[in-house]
Amino acid sequence: MRIRFLLLLVFVLMFVAFAIVQWNDPDPAIWIPIYLVAAVLCYMAYKRRLAQWIYGAAFLAYAIGAVVMWPTVYQGITFSMDRSPAIEEARESLGLSICALAMAYCLILGWGYRKGRS
Repeated sequence: MRIRFLLLLVFVLMFVAFAIVQWNDPDPAIWIPIYLVAAVLCYMAYKRRLAQWIYGAAFLAYAIGAVVMWPTVYQGITFSMDRSPAIEEARESLGLSICALAMAYCLILGWGYRKGRS
């Protein structure tokens, strides 16, 4: 198994883990589907089942979400959320950024498939 496919499976497991830890979040109905969609898209990239435009659209959606969620005043991600809502916003923005990077990776892999490399 090539390392690039192994990385896709790592993304799948990571996003499933992200979704699981959202159960105790104040808004799990939003964040669980966000991470599960990323997991499914990475799995589909592993299986080479989806058109490239889907990964491009997902990348844009996650990247725009990351920018929109970025707090107006960055106070870090390591402190307790009780300290400031900006900490939770920064964490959510970071999660969306990771999703966007994974979608960019899927998109780049797909271009390699189209050129005959696998």
